Amino acid sequence: EYLPTLDNLDAVNPKVLVVFSGGNATGKSGLSLRIGDELQGVVIENDAIKRAILRKIPDIDRVKEIHSLTWSYSMDLYSRLPKLTTNGLIIRDGVIDWYYDRILPIFEKAGYKIFVVQYDVGKEKSLELIRKRGDTPTATAERLSLLVKDHAIHQERFRSEHTANVVLDESHVFDHDKVIEQLKAFIEAARSGAQSTGV
Repeated sequence: EYLPTLDNLDAVNPKVLVVFSGGNATGKSGLSLRIGDELQGVVIENDAIKRAILRKIPDIDRVKEIHSLTWSYSMDLYSRLPKLTTNGLIIRDGVIDWYYDRILPIFEKAGYKIFVVQYDVGKEKSLELIRKRGDTPTATAERLSLLVKDHAIHQERFRSEHTANVVLDESHVFDHDKVIEQLKAFIEAARSGAQSTGV
């Protein structure tokens, strides 16, 4: 139900995984879609997976079951991506900080290079952005607000191990041009490296 909805599966790009550190309600989905459109990437969105599950199993417990099913499906999908698509440019539209140590090894083992977009947004700005966006079909603004402190802990853990390729601070949260420009250069370097090694 979810896989057929993905665009650009037949495009050809080197193996690059784009992930986001921090940044609830910062426009990750809009940026992900723009990367998908302009650079022919495959956007994998946790919320879209959740919606697909809800369409298939409408009576599911949205608090207890939806997250575990989404996790199981997405982890299986990540491991199968190299066989499902010729396109190596994957954009994971979701915060990576919480489970990076379980997700990234799957991609790294398969030869993907990791491109990190980091949002440097303080607690007050985060709460403001969450309130401004409001509820989504799969998450309430109240729940996200309650998780801000936990997010900060996981962000620190992730950032102690992974360096950002591009940083968007509070004054440039929606500077998508900056991300596209640096990602293009990163993809070209990955393409050149793949060609030089004959991959």
